[in-house]
Amino acid sequence: MYSPRVFVETCLDRQLDLIEAYSFGCLMVQDEQGGIEIAHLPFVLDRGVGPHGRLRAHVARTNPIWRLATEGRPVVAVFSGPHGYVSARWYEEPGKQVPTWNYAVVHAHGHASGPMSRDDLTGLLDDLAAIHERGSPEPWSTRELDRELHESLLRGIVGFSIAIERLEGKFKLSQNRSPADQARVVRALGERGRPDDLEMARLMTPRDEGR
Repeated sequence: MYSPRVFVETCLDRQLDLIEAYSFGCLMVQDEQGGIEIAHLPFVLDRGVGPHGRLRAHVARTNPIWRLATEGRPVVAVFSGPHGYVSARWYEEPGKQVPTWNYAVVHAHGHASGPMSRDDLTGLLDDLAAIHERGSPEPWSTRELDRELHESLLRGIVGFSIAIERLEGKFKLSQNRSPADQARVVRALGERGRPDDLEMARLMTPRDEGR
């Protein structure tokens, strides 16, 4: 990933925070013909496993990507965080600037292993439901599924894990602008007020100021 030094994010916690917050990622693996097999998947991040964490996911058994991924090929999972248009009018001298796009992304590189055992696959599905049902007044769990249906569904999917060996973070958040322009961008994002705008403004705000 092309990343000018000013936009490179090396903080492990910030990279993992983004993966957890935007856990619907894009998995890419090279196939036998040199093409790229791609799957869009919900991931579970296990932060405490290994030096950079571990990812778990599942796909339909008929999806060829799991076989490619578990044959020893390098894989990459891409997680896209908040993003949005930045108007040149937000700068101090809009006539001497052009618009741009701010965004935050993390690429997780590693190797996959699998398929998971039945118990590990069941645990993955339980974890996915628990994470995404969090805060619901009546959280759903896989324990509510009809037993025969549950077994049928398990037979139709394959789980795998990815040991993260390297993380690439790019947080393009106006670091190349003057402090005055950065403050104007943060203010304008807050005024526009879309969810991604507010999250980008939060990422742009120094931690000491955000307390």
